[in-house]
Amino acid sequence: MSRRKPSFLTNDLFPREIDIEVCLKTLKIYQKIEGDVNCVVWDASLVLAKYLETMCHQKSDFLSGIKVLELGAGLGVVGLAAATLGAQVTLTDLPEAMTLLRLNINENKAKISSMGGYATAESLVWGEGSSEIYKDEWDMIVLADCVYYEEAIDPLIETLQNLNSSTNKRMVIYLTQELRDSEVQKQLWDKFYTKLTNIFNVIKIPQEEQHANYRSEDIILLKISKKF
Repeated sequence: MSRRKPSFLTNDLFPREIDIEVCLKTLKIYQKIEGDVNCVVWDASLVLAKYLETMCHQKSDFLSGIKVLELGAGLGVVGLAAATLGAQVTLTDLPEAMTLLRLNINENKAKISSMGGYATAESLVWGEGSSEIYKDEWDMIVLADCVYYEEAIDPLIETLQNLNSSTNKRMVIYLTQELRDSEVQKQLWDKFYTKLTNIFNVIKIPQEEQHANYRSEDIILLKISKKF
């Protein structure tokens, strides 16, 4: 007997396939036809996922076995790509995003485990410091297109600070952001970037070091580390 998929898969969602070429795997990511910012695949998430793939192409063990935390994971594109490339990934977002995020993890679980990776989802509200996530030590944090609402800027900066202060490792952060044309979004990004550079070392990764087919002048890719 064939197993029926839940009705919301056919009514509200549709799959998008994303190739991870370096390991010959194809992720299936379910997204909503319409919804909030965490319900669709954003271009910035593809740029970051493909950058991680490019790094693995240059150095095959770049992500193998390392502990990765994704903030504002949404549908999980970046975190699932990292897990498929061999990382041990915890994908986080608001509690209301967990159902769809966990669906995408389960959909791709066999592909991830076949590559030695692991993925799980946990809710995390930025700025709230009581989560067990802060007690763990991470090798890498990834986040894509997370600077969108003004009220989220300070909690996000605080979360990045808390995660950095709780680890003795030389943790690296990779961030992508689409630079949108509206004055409101420009001001939000400028405000966030100023706060970020006051606290962290920030390097802009040039386009020629990114994936040849997944890069854009409108999407910035940053490598961030703690100031010592």
